[in-house]
Amino acid sequence: MRDFFERILVSSTPASRVLLAVWSSTPFFVIVLALHGWALLTPAVSASLHMPSMWGLQALITLCVLVNAGLAWWMWPRRHARQRQDAASLLVCLSIGVGYTVITILAGTFTAGTNLVLIGVLAIGLLMFPMRIMVVAYVVCATMLLWHDLGVLLAGWTYAPALGQGLFVNDRPMWWFAVWREYVFYAGYGVLMYLLLLLFGRLDEMHASLTQLSHTDELTGLSNRRRFMAALQAELTRRERNGLPLCVALLDADHFKLINDRHGHHAGDEVLRTLGAIMLGTLRTPTDIAARLGGEEFALLLPQTRLEDAQRVCERLRSTVAAQRFKDGAHTFQVSISIGLVEAPGPDADAEAVLVEADRQLYQAKAAGRNRVCSRLCAPDAMREGT
Repeated sequence: MRDFFERILVSSTPASRVLLAVWSSTPFFVIVLALHGWALLTPAVSASLHMPSMWGLQALITLCVLVNAGLAWWMWPRRHARQRQDAASLLVCLSIGVGYTVITILAGTFTAGTNLVLIGVLAIGLLMFPMRIMVVAYVVCATMLLWHDLGVLLAGWTYAPALGQGLFVNDRPMWWFAVWREYVFYAGYGVLMYLLLLLFGRLDEMHASLTQLSHTDELTGLSNRRRFMAALQAELTRRERNGLPLCVALLDADHFKLINDRHGHHAGDEVLRTLGAIMLGTLRTPTDIAARLGGEEFALLLPQTRLEDAQRVCERLRSTVAAQRFKDGAHTFQVSISIGLVEAPGPDADAEAVLVEADRQLYQAKAAGRNRVCSRLCAPDAMREGT
């Protein structure tokens, strides 16, 4: 059931939202009709009621049910359509809001406790309908409540017009009125609380999704620069406490501009996605992080890793990429990468300084002919492929 309502709220059409409102409110109105019908036909109960008001309420609730049924019949064939349904949305909001407001007024806005639920239900309606529609429904219902209260203050009519003086015995409400009042309150309160919990659940999921998006590169699924820099600084701080080694690698796809020029940007994107997948497959522990810093520039963060071990990881990554073949129609092509690798220095290391040193090693790898790994231990005149 929860998955159903989440699907309605997240991926629904305007028509399906109208249907959800109809299905949520109609059972409540039908039960109220049945309870009121029993009260009107039971002499011991009807004697404590104002009959014209009650029959008028029955007519109004019947009209609300018929309106809901008509909307359900009209909207069901259109439930998958994406067109706006402003008229139907406004009609269902007014049907629910006005019906519930009249019940609140006739039963007494302060003694029945339904007014608080009414406000909540109208507010939750913003989950499903545009604000302009809910504002209209809210203004109509609020005006009805204010008009009733003003009439009571000016002695134009009585408070709780549907209730008679025989409702209380020894200053206590008759049992049937207590049951009815509790039903109206808790039925609306239950729907309200469920929708509120659903709303907060959706907000939590949206927050987690936004956090994930803010830390993830859309094209490759790797961490982005913001996430990488935060993780690097955190690992540098941790290294000051535990003294364990920490290595950082920067890598570029060689001659990437030529790939875009010769094979198109779609092929370039495919190269970047494949490179990201290979990097993820290279990671050895959950603490390792692969990131795309921008364009064809990538990075690896390897905590608790000595430089010699990190060189083997980077060499495996380089050789795997070099062996990968990409297709451009009937043609195939290969891509190489150059990698600059450093081990973070001792205490007080700065994240930007570490990246500058890694970038220096990357530049040396490119200057030596590309398609190689160069670390801080490599001398410029002794570099060779795979070191």
